[in-house]
Amino acid sequence: MAIVLLTVKATIRADREDDFNRWYNTEHCAQLLRFQGAVSARRYKTLLSEDEHQYMAVYEFDSEATFARFQESQEFKDLLAEYDAQFGEVSTRIREAYVQVYP
Repeated sequence: MAIVLLTVKATIRADREDDFNRWYNTEHCAQLLRFQGAVSARRYKTLLSEDEHQYMAVYEFDSEATFARFQESQEFKDLLAEYDAQFGEVSTRIREAYVQVYP
């Protein structure tokens, strides 16, 4: 069973950065982790980057099947809608997913 990582890179306007971090850390990550098969959630702030994104969240899922189920779920739709409602006007984001190939 291969592990899947979902990364979300985001920018946030400076005047909303504290709100963004507080919401992400206390609400958003916890909501995602309620999904059956979501294993972990971690967040990072850039030290060196060749793109404009300041933050990256990394979510681990226990398998490709779980990740596929997550993408089709109401929970995922709700997470996206809440992000857009909270920060859609002051943030940009991109999502990428990776499947483990070694070990």
